[in-house]
Amino acid sequence: MKLPKEVSIHEIAMLIGGKVQTDHDVKVDKVCFSPLEAQPGEVVFLFGQKILDRLDDINASIKIIPTGTKCSTPCIYVDRPLLAVQKVLTFFQPKRYLPEAGVHPTAVIDPSVEMGADVAIGPYVVIGPKTKIGNKTKIMASTVIGGQVEIGDDCLIYPGCLIADHIKIRNRVILQQGAVIGSDGFAYVTQKESNLERRMRGNWEMVDESNPHLKIPQIGTVILEDDVEVGSCATIDRATMGATTIGRGSKIDNQVMIAHNCKLGEEVLVVAQVAIAGSCTVGDRVVIAGQAGVVDHLNIGKDAIVQGQAGVMKDVEQNDVVSGAPALRARDHMNNLAHIRRLPKMYDEVRRLKKQLDELQEELKKRAELVR
Repeated sequence: MKLPKEVSIHEIAMLIGGKVQTDHDVKVDKVCFSPLEAQPGEVVFLFGQKILDRLDDINASIKIIPTGTKCSTPCIYVDRPLLAVQKVLTFFQPKRYLPEAGVHPTAVIDPSVEMGADVAIGPYVVIGPKTKIGNKTKIMASTVIGGQVEIGDDCLIYPGCLIADHIKIRNRVILQQGAVIGSDGFAYVTQKESNLERRMRGNWEMVDESNPHLKIPQIGTVILEDDVEVGSCATIDRATMGATTIGRGSKIDNQVMIAHNCKLGEEVLVVAQVAIAGSCTVGDRVVIAGQAGVVDHLNIGKDAIVQGQAGVMKDVEQNDVVSGAPALRARDHMNNLAHIRRLPKMYDEVRRLKKQLDELQEELKKRAELVR
């Protein structure tokens, strides 16, 4: 990545809070993200023992490395390398082409909409009645916003987002492309007892007749608290009653599904393709990794970790790490996998022991006949 201007090792160190290891005022004008391809004139980030073991093979002019690493060339020591990446990229990030303050002439905005100062509305945006939009919020092309929506200050809504009626979005919220906030929760009931309900109470006598699904109106809302970010094509359903809430500072990745009446705490991380069923409560700082599934009406305690592709079917205690389907404590799950891997060998041993036992029984039988 080409930097806007040439910078010195001391300027970079000051920016990221690092400690310089060199007597020279080394300067660079590029950031390289492939360490082994780095060239003179570039700065490179190095963390992870495999790449640090090849430190002498890296030709970058400046190396940003973890504190305590031995290095004989110009480098900057940092305690948290990934935080250093965040600081450098935040400072040098290229210009984003966001809409300027004002309303594009193709936008369709109800006359009752209230907008704060320096709001930017892009092309083909539609905003429904009685909606309020806070100061400096930017809404990009082809986004559709319903009626009586409240959007706070400094929000950034990328193209193609859908925000349904009565939704509340606080300050500095980011919605990535195609996010859907406030679609109806998935809730139906039948006039008569359904075959599914019969199975659930242990009755397997099925009735072969029509029993239509009747939609339960979803009259609740969604509340996104301050500093929430929702990824592309993620869906957060409105509550049946009350509110589906996403706590302050939580981050939702792409293609995530959060069902009606869920309550996520603060600074939760939900990674791609996770599905959380209705009425779940997720504590502060929980991490739910990619493709995990959580059944309805569960509680996941603070600081718990749900590992990738886990199937959570019961409550997860505070601080626990769970994996597998059905999800178990990660250590138990790994022990079970280790036992499963041993099964072929154990099977062979059992066959061998059974053969020996059969031979012993046959020998004992012969001896008993001789005694008689």
